Amino acid sequence: MVNSINQTDKPTSPEGERQYRRQAVRITLVTGLILLGVSTPSLFTLTPDFSPQYIGNVITTVMGLLSLLSSWVSHRYASLTGRILFISTLLVISLGLPIYANGLGIQSGIITAVILISVAAVTFEPKIAYRIILISVVVESLVILGDLYLPDFGISELESPSVNYFLVLILIVFGYFVSRQFEQFNLRTKIVLLFSLIAILPLALSGVYSNTVVRNLILERGQQELKDTASQIATQADNYINTQLSTIRVEAQQPALRQYLESPAGTRKNSSDEENALEVLSTFVRKNAFTIHSYALLNTRGENILDTHSNQIGRSESQFDYFTTPLRNGQVFASSLYFINEVPYLYFSAPIRDSGGAILGILRAEVSPAELQNILRLNLPTTSSREIYTIVERETFVRIAYTGTNDKLHKSFKIFPSQELAALQRRSLLPRNAPIDVEPRDALARNLSNLPVGSIIVDYIEDPNDDLLIMTDRMDSQFWLVVVSQSEATLLQPIREQTRTLTVYSMLIIAFASLAGYLASQLLSRPLLTLANISEKIAAGDLNARMDIATDDEIGSLANSFNHMTSQLRDTLGGLERRVAERTGDVELARLLSERRAQELHSISEISRAISTEQRLEILLPLISRLVSERFDFYHVGIFFVDETHRFAYLQAANSEGGQKMLARGHRLEVGKGLVGTVSQTGKPRIALDVGSDAAFFDNPDLPETRSEMALPLNFHGQTIGVLDVQSTKPGAFTENDASTLGILADQVAIAIENARLFGQTQQARDEAEALYAQIQRREWSAFAQQETRIGYRQTATGGRRLAKPVTTNEIRDALANGQVVVLDGKEPRSQPAITVPVKLRGQTIGVLNIKAPTKDRRWNQDEINLAQAISDRLALALDNARLLQESQRRAAKEAKIGEVSAKIGASINMRNVLQTAVEELGRALPGSEVVIQFDSSGGVITK
Repeated sequence: MVNSINQTDKPTSPEGERQYRRQAVRITLVTGLILLGVSTPSLFTLTPDFSPQYIGNVITTVMGLLSLLSSWVSHRYASLTGRILFISTLLVISLGLPIYANGLGIQSGIITAVILISVAAVTFEPKIAYRIILISVVVESLVILGDLYLPDFGISELESPSVNYFLVLILIVFGYFVSRQFEQFNLRTKIVLLFSLIAILPLALSGVYSNTVVRNLILERGQQELKDTASQIATQADNYINTQLSTIRVEAQQPALRQYLESPAGTRKNSSDEENALEVLSTFVRKNAFTIHSYALLNTRGENILDTHSNQIGRSESQFDYFTTPLRNGQVFASSLYFINEVPYLYFSAPIRDSGGAILGILRAEVSPAELQNILRLNLPTTSSREIYTIVERETFVRIAYTGTNDKLHKSFKIFPSQELAALQRRSLLPRNAPIDVEPRDALARNLSNLPVGSIIVDYIEDPNDDLLIMTDRMDSQFWLVVVSQSEATLLQPIREQTRTLTVYSMLIIAFASLAGYLASQLLSRPLLTLANISEKIAAGDLNARMDIATDDEIGSLANSFNHMTSQLRDTLGGLERRVAERTGDVELARLLSERRAQELHSISEISRAISTEQRLEILLPLISRLVSERFDFYHVGIFFVDETHRFAYLQAANSEGGQKMLARGHRLEVGKGLVGTVSQTGKPRIALDVGSDAAFFDNPDLPETRSEMALPLNFHGQTIGVLDVQSTKPGAFTENDASTLGILADQVAIAIENARLFGQTQQARDEAEALYAQIQRREWSAFAQQETRIGYRQTATGGRRLAKPVTTNEIRDALANGQVVVLDGKEPRSQPAITVPVKLRGQTIGVLNIKAPTKDRRWNQDEINLAQAISDRLALALDNARLLQESQRRAAKEAKIGEVSAKIGASINMRNVLQTAVEELGRALPGSEVVIQFDSSGGVITK
């Protein structure tokens, strides 16, 4: 569209262009100043939030700033760019008028239309101006109809009486600009301009009338009705509370209740006084069993001593004001709403006095707030009018009674700090489970706290898309507030219907005026319309369109120029399309190759993760062949290992049926021959295709379907340890890029194989070390058992002692022979319950732990058996540690003795003294032995 405007928006002279530029700068500047002058003061006085008024002022400010920006762009740079920016911005923003300015669509639509029409008329040539005017009128007409008939979109209806004065100001200012340029317009522009005025005037009158006179009257009447309703509900609720107080005052004077409280506490239980008092309380409950939950008698300590609900007897109620207040002032009392076990109750109480006037106790009635709910419902109108009645507790803002949704009844709409919330819950003034409404209105709670009686506020509670007029009234009997709210949309429904009717009539007038303007413009400017239609087709991309205007004037010349231009554009675009198609093919091929490589790398990553966790070579190799075949769709995958002599490559794993046959007969290939042998020798990948000399590689009866093959070396630390052989049934299935990509996989496979080999070697070495250690341990313990004189210990309840001889029983023999725990229960005949646990040290049984029960009927549980096993394991370790310590001490003593003897012998330098010292020290080290040292004939020394 910009290109079209640039081609047609050419003034006849440079002076004309400068004139349009000056007009664009002036009108956009004036528009911006007016919009900012209206919105900026209100913007600074309103609290920043998401209220409709604040959002409307923000958007108006944005429009003003954009207008100033358009003026600056038109002045500094391109006039056309500034004008297009201004018009486009207003059109886009105006489409949101039914959302952010709901209820002011008529005024706002007219204001926007006037601005757009004025800008188009005084800043564009007539050929362009009429199109902008038509578009503006159509768009703003749709905006007005949308405001009237579309549903709300999340923002409440906007009220701003100043918009009407703003409309008058706009009409005056922009009417001045249009009137100055009116004589310069062509015929079509004048016709469209007059049509626009005819469309705007009835809509403007309708909007002013609907939003001033009738609206105010309806709102005043609705407010008065709300006030009367709030007062009526407050009076009825006060009457209910006062009636209950009067009733309980009379009920507290019943003699049976006084007689029960005067009787001694120890004689009340099951006495006639208790029966009489309970019958009286039950009679009180039966008056209205629907709302009265229970009646109770409280003594002067606040204890519930008699209750129609027996499960409440004994409960202390001394912390509640319905007990403390009557006890203190001697008057009847009505409580606020309490939540007992998450159930809301009202409490009415009265003191019970003796004949001398002393207070004996408190009569307490526990009542459901359902009667207050009935009062609200009885006041609801019979027709659906979106009215909501609420009785609110002014301390907690809990809805005591409510005609809205049930999920909000008995919940607070105020946000409390956590400590205050906990305190209210401890006092039972708020329930512990979901005490707050899901959509709390903390601001509304503050407004209601400070609101004078009979005041009206506008807010929303249930539906954020619909404002509610809220009227309040305080009750005399309680610290409660009656809140009556009325849907503003319902109140204003008559004015909406009237506005819709007037708008429909106005739209009909617009339609007739538009038709008349269109017919007139067709008769007077048919050739221009034909030219414009063809131009639009060409601009839309239809390069086959032709202008058939056969005249010799300027229009005919323009038609020939357009046809010639279209032919050139078609040829140029044809060449561009061919080049674009070629480039697109190349890009698509590159994309496919990139996607394939990414998929292959992803598969390699998955295979690497799968094989990196397997350490057993006999499982790892088949796993690799299977995963590679599945992920890359290969016909055959084989893994070859090069032997230590580097002469043959042996097949170690394969996934195909033919590969399994080759594996079963021990298939091998000579290094340096064939595809696999060549790769084993060179350590470089190689590809064989089903063409030319490569076809000779596929002469394998076990793999008859192979058409392409690729062998990849398994290199580890610069040495080829094997070959990964992959085969496909497709000719030419492998490329150098595949070899490069799968080479990454081959490196990962080589690392996994070497890791598995190292793990196997480590496992074998560990097994050998464990076997050797077990052999040494058996030899050491055998020697220790032969030297040790202590064969065991016995411990009983009376004490412990060493065993003089081995204890031999069947269960001990079984435990020693089998190395398993033997459990005997008392159910076996002639047997004592016992647990026999072998003492094992690293799999070798070195002793036995025999535990006998003190009684014959003992049954061992699993925990006791587990405990004995655990103790046996600890005993084995402790015994081995003691043996090792003893052996270490013995060796240390031996080494110390040897060192001592050596030191004394070394201290002598005389042969005789050396021999004598040696004999004496050996005698001391081996007491009772005869030590003889003599020289043999060969020159050696013999010691005995």
